[in-house]
Amino acid sequence: MGQIIPETPPDYDITQIIDGFSGWRILQVALAATLFTASAGALAQSYPSKPIRWIVPLAVGGPNDLVTRAVAHQLVTSLGQPVIVDNRPGAGGISGTDAVAKSPADGYTLLTTNGGAMVFHKMVYPKLPYDPQRDFAPVSLMAKSFVALFVHESVPARTVKELVEFLKANPGKMNYGSSGIGTPFHLAMERFLHSTQTSAVHIPYKGAGQFIPEFLAGRIDMVFFPVVDQLVAQVKTGKLRALAAATATSIPVLPQVPTFTEVGMADMIVPSWIAVVVPAATPRAIIDRLNREIAKGVASPEVLKLYTQINYVQATSSPDEFARFIQKEIDTWGGLIKSLGITAE
Repeated sequence: MGQIIPETPPDYDITQIIDGFSGWRILQVALAATLFTASAGALAQSYPSKPIRWIVPLAVGGPNDLVTRAVAHQLVTSLGQPVIVDNRPGAGGISGTDAVAKSPADGYTLLTTNGGAMVFHKMVYPKLPYDPQRDFAPVSLMAKSFVALFVHESVPARTVKELVEFLKANPGKMNYGSSGIGTPFHLAMERFLHSTQTSAVHIPYKGAGQFIPEFLAGRIDMVFFPVVDQLVAQVKTGKLRALAAATATSIPVLPQVPTFTEVGMADMIVPSWIAVVVPAATPRAIIDRLNREIAKGVASPEVLKLYTQINYVQATSSPDEFARFIQKEIDTWGGLIKSLGITAE
């Protein structure tokens, strides 16, 4: 015999049922939030429990590689686990970046990144295998640098004006190097050539560790590049010339070099930054832990000494600040790249 359910009495206040249910739901939500917070805290405390792989999608020896190795060395101590730096050069950084995008989102695979991977590639590569904003979670900025337009001593130009005149007199005869199509310094040079109505041959490499030696040997005529100590030393010996700083202010180690604003090209401000991201679904507790440890690593005397040597400056951020920074870069460069019509297959 089935259970008989009595009818609700006419004077029964249905709001009591709703209020009672709501109270129970509030209790459930509060309990779930408490359990989530506790589990997130436990996750952050137990992380990491095995070695971490930190992928650099560029060749060994460039600024991205040097900064990563310096910060990774600090994380070994603070996290108590080996941090293995894994260089994966190729396709302007796309190969290594894609490998991280497809890695487990567990905090054990990090990616060193820059404006190329996070900003420019999406605008340049129609078949990019990942979406920078969808597939990655920002962790922190690590460094920024001053950027300048350098030419080899064999180039008969000592000012931006003389370089433009030489380019116009010799269309397509000069070349320039970069870390690949769609990388920041490739697009910076294309912006310069477009603004001056000149042309030059682009020679892409797998990373700065490859094209800078070619530049120093005179097989590359000009580059946009961070003002690293290696290039500064060559400028001081006369092997290279720095024609203009692509920054809002003058370069401390090369104060005699004018800014592009001072030579009448105020739009030639070129961003140069190094940062770290992880796969998008990585738990926020792990991201926050990494953010804290990276900030401490960047602030260490050893890392700051390296920054001084390569003329980079300390630049850390919260994950949310970094996300806003990326969006601002996309907004700044998107229209320009579209107008230049730069694409890569």
